[in-house]
Amino acid sequence: MDPQLAVLAEIAVGLAGFSSVIVVFRRRGASGAWEPEDLFRFKIMFEGSLAAGFFAISPGAFAGLGVSAAVLWPLQSALLLGYLVFDLQRRFRQFASLPTDSLSPRLAASMLAGALCVIALQALNIADLVVSRGAGPYVTGVTWMVVYSGVMFYRLITAPMTSAHADGPPAA
Repeated sequence: MDPQLAVLAEIAVGLAGFSSVIVVFRRRGASGAWEPEDLFRFKIMFEGSLAAGFFAISPGAFAGLGVSAAVLWPLQSALLLGYLVFDLQRRFRQFASLPTDSLSPRLAASMLAGALCVIALQALNIADLVVSRGAGPYVTGVTWMVVYSGVMFYRLITAPMTSAHADGPPAA
């Protein structure tokens, strides 16, 4: 397995586990009900970090089955591309159901731009255009997933708890 992917797998799984513990302790004193924007952040963080862990270890599994590097990286990019498009569509539906101004529009736009760049990078890796077909674009995509999950973790623990939790204004 690529050493960078091994590190990303460790970070992703650690983020999923650690973030769950932190979230439980942070929300323990609250009324028990999660605000929609906090649940949105948590889902992105937790699901994204688990998916990043999966995508970080899957090349090793395929390589262990004898899949050559010439086939492995376009295949991995195709799988990642499919997941990212599915996830982006799902997040758009969830985002649309959130209260207006419950999330930072600048952060949402930045995360969308990053996701679209990673999607394009995976398509270029599959097509062997502009970028050299190989592990680089794929590792960049998995790295993006870990970073995106980390940003959502940061926002979840630093955003003020909403008025429904009686200690501040709505999260930004």
